[in-house]
Amino acid sequence: MTPDESDRLVALFLKSARDAPERVAVRDPHGAWTYAETAAAAAHLAAGRRAGVEPGDRVGVMAARRAGGPVAILAALWSGAAYVPVDQGWPASRRAAVLAGARARLVLAVDTDQETPDDVPRLDLTTPELLRAGDGEPSAPRPRPHPGAAYVIFTSGSTGTPKGVEIRSAAAASLVDSVASLIGMERDCAFIALSSFAFDISVFEIFAPWSVGGELVVATELEILSNQLGALLTAPGRDVFVQTTPTVLEQLLQTGLEVPAGTVLLLAGERLRRSLVAKVDHVRQVWNLYGPTEATIYTTAHAALPLAADDAEPDLPIGSPVNGATAEIRPLTDGGEDGGEDGADDGGEVVGELLIGGPGLALGYVGRPDLTAERFVAGGTRYATGDVVRRRPDGLLVHAGRLDRQVKIRGNRVELDEVESALSEVVGHGRVAVRMDTHRLVGPYLAAFVAGHRHDSVALRRRLADRLPAYMVPTRIYEVPEIPLTSSGKTDHRALRAPEETRAWDDAVFDTLSALWERHLGGPAAPDANFYALGGSRSAARRIATGLTQAHGTDVDAALIEQHPVLSDLAVAVSELSRVDARR
Repeated sequence: MTPDESDRLVALFLKSARDAPERVAVRDPHGAWTYAETAAAAAHLAAGRRAGVEPGDRVGVMAARRAGGPVAILAALWSGAAYVPVDQGWPASRRAAVLAGARARLVLAVDTDQETPDDVPRLDLTTPELLRAGDGEPSAPRPRPHPGAAYVIFTSGSTGTPKGVEIRSAAAASLVDSVASLIGMERDCAFIALSSFAFDISVFEIFAPWSVGGELVVATELEILSNQLGALLTAPGRDVFVQTTPTVLEQLLQTGLEVPAGTVLLLAGERLRRSLVAKVDHVRQVWNLYGPTEATIYTTAHAALPLAADDAEPDLPIGSPVNGATAEIRPLTDGGEDGGEDGADDGGEVVGELLIGGPGLALGYVGRPDLTAERFVAGGTRYATGDVVRRRPDGLLVHAGRLDRQVKIRGNRVELDEVESALSEVVGHGRVAVRMDTHRLVGPYLAAFVAGHRHDSVALRRRLADRLPAYMVPTRIYEVPEIPLTSSGKTDHRALRAPEETRAWDDAVFDTLSALWERHLGGPAAPDANFYALGGSRSAARRIATGLTQAHGTDVDAALIEQHPVLSDLAVAVSELSRVDARR
């Protein structure tokens, strides 16, 4: 019988807490807490054994972007449970589906009043309450049954239901320790956390600084949306690490963020363009990191600076394996456009599907042995990623596309089939299709096509927002006469064509609105950005309306902005006004 084992992530934190208990472990705009205080708070919450939580159980953690979120995660691990992050921005139906799929015993709700299902016990806390708790020597963390899952991250599922990936504590701790060493993290560092706690790269954001005795700085949602990060990045005499997606970095730079020279940027979740790195080539280092959730956060890494003058490829390599991972390329055999039958491209480089092995492999998908067997191949020793890669002559890997319909929107994994399933339910029939498009300003976004009678695209988006996270709601919805089919009767996504006259936005209107949005709200012009979430007021609405009227000669009233607070919806509404005026 395999003995129980202690949580390795908690062990990383405890070593730092014992070495320097009075150092600051976590900070947000409202306060800072030492390692000793954080340990006491986590141990106190874990010792409460709320709702009968036992080692090996799963505990949901739904938290606002405050210091209490990471501390609640630490407490769940301290209790011997696996934590299940629940994003408070998800629609209620998705929160319920994730907690049900994980069979969560309890929900820790920190600094949030968003609802959770009544059949799951819930403990409500605030950051001050959580971090005031606990005196004296913390109790020892409770061991959990082998193999020691630390967390369950739910990702988009092609069947229309999110799937939960179960990650071992040993795998997560090993990855954190290995990559923190690779990128040069030491005690005198600050890590600025920008990611949702439901995004697996947040595990590295939290535990990498804690593993070396550094400081975790939790940026609030308002600081991120309104681009108030400059002060957080300025820490004289300290190394500052920032992790985000290339799209978010691009938007922050567009809205005026100045990145200090001593910063180390960790970019993940999407392809990394050479042109973006050139904009920040003054910083200490830029790391391009790649890895699916099923292989524990990161599988490969590449130091992007200095940019090689003789390398003209627009996309930077995803690099070489880290933390003992193996990266095998299974040659493509269909002779399609991604490569020939021998798995080599025209330049002689090996091309194929990336299979990942090594210590980071997940335990599988919770409650889905069929899917686990399908994706974890070779007797469970390899994860078939669905990512097409090529190995260059210098040995570095380059991402070259997907074999399936999975895409990335601002670093978030999206199964287009899941979006199509939700759209079919909303419109009442299956004559729909969804694809990813790219806008020159806002980057990747989803475009939907609906055949049949006329639909109100704004109303459809609102109904979809009740079912899907914001990043999965199509930004544009086109009305088309029919959905093209292949000879086998499947949707021909390559043949989808947007009609010339649609209720989508006009690019000139969108450009004007984006500039006005950023000027008067201070937030990036993301398609799903919300006027009210950015602190929009009636006076700001009047200023934006005036700017639109002056630029396009269409009388835009402030009430229109208040009725359409989502940027993409507002762009559609203003574009429709312009078209109506042009026909008069």
